[in-house]
Amino acid sequence: MYELSMLFLYFIIYAFLGWCAEVAVTAVKQRRFVNRGVMNGPIVPLYGLMATLAGVFLEPKENNLLVFVLGAVVLCAAVEVVAGVILERQFDRRWWDYSDRPMNLKGYICLESSLIKGVLVALAVRFLTPVLHWGLSFLPAIALQILALVLAVVLAVDALVMVYGVHAVRRRWKMSEPIAEYLQQASETIGDGLTTRTLGWYQGYQKRHLAKAFPNLTRLSAEEEHPAANVFAAGIGFYKLFWLFLIGAFVGDLIETVFVWGTSGVLMSRSSLLYGPFSVVWGLGAAILTVVLRGLMDKSDRYIFVGGALMGGVYEYMCSVVTEKLFGKVFWDYSKIPFNLNGRINLLYCVFWGIAAVIWVKEVYPRISALIEKIPMKVGKVLTWVLVVLLAVDVLLSCMALGRMDQREKGIPATNAVQQFLDEQYPDEYLTQRYQNMKLAG
Repeated sequence: MYELSMLFLYFIIYAFLGWCAEVAVTAVKQRRFVNRGVMNGPIVPLYGLMATLAGVFLEPKENNLLVFVLGAVVLCAAVEVVAGVILERQFDRRWWDYSDRPMNLKGYICLESSLIKGVLVALAVRFLTPVLHWGLSFLPAIALQILALVLAVVLAVDALVMVYGVHAVRRRWKMSEPIAEYLQQASETIGDGLTTRTLGWYQGYQKRHLAKAFPNLTRLSAEEEHPAANVFAAGIGFYKLFWLFLIGAFVGDLIETVFVWGTSGVLMSRSSLLYGPFSVVWGLGAAILTVVLRGLMDKSDRYIFVGGALMGGVYEYMCSVVTEKLFGKVFWDYSKIPFNLNGRINLLYCVFWGIAAVIWVKEVYPRISALIEKIPMKVGKVLTWVLVVLLAVDVLLSCMALGRMDQREKGIPATNAVQQFLDEQYPDEYLTQRYQNMKLAG
């Protein structure tokens, strides 16, 4: 709880510092104050997220400064792309746009912005975080936890207000033009308990705030916003992404099994779960790459290759760190392969990610998407939720079994029925056979 509170406070501090930087740069350019945060409070969560993830995943103490800066640049670019895509899909709006900048990726990121953000985040985490840790350590643990909890509640309320305000304004936008053109439109009453005056003031404030902070905020096309209603898993939604995850997990497990068998002669289980041939890393990778890179289908292969290599490398690195932190185990180690980063990723496999992205986006995804959409609507929905439940149980059991294995290695005895069940059904011998590539974290 203490470490989680510290991480959250780092997030808040860096989100505030990011807001200050955005406001300062905008003030110099426009000679006036503009609240550049999407929230009502003085924070930009994206910067807090970048700095926090860089501190957790990139291990600044183990890397030299140059490697850490390069890692931070890639991480910041990946976070900005994912955040941009998620916000666009959620609110049907583009929140920022680098289309007029050289070397941009579909307007979500550009080289100049990623370099600046990456360098600043790396320097801040490397040199400022220890100072913040020293300062916060003077506070009692209970005071840190209370402060973190209070700020979390305030942030949650602010986020809810922001989301409501955006959706309220969204119902007033009619065309795919910048919202600044609608700032003079009168607001109408929404809901039974709100007066026209109160809601009109709030919507007017929210419009002005969003228009100043995000002048490029525009609406998606009608086709992107409203996919075919009579087609199962049309567009990019939950059903489509789940099936892409499932197919990617199965195919990825098969590819890894064949690759290991072909290169080493060993038939090794490569599944992430206790039951079924599914690699969660590949499944999530297929879903994430689809969301992020789908917009590049009409671009040259080199753009998709570069995006896939960068995103795949960042994604694999993060998966390695998360699984090691959660279970105390290393599920893959590239330390013996040249050009590796802490044994978690390497240049060769990043190239593989890039090639896989090109093949997936250009050839595989369109065909798989068409096949998924041919599933009858009722059958597809029922089958999806049955598989969701089964997969959720499989994931839960797998996590519990690996977590209990870590407890046994630390000498923690079974003190309840669940732990006893896990010891009996999933002993170390069974798990080491199931996860043959697994080893203790060094």
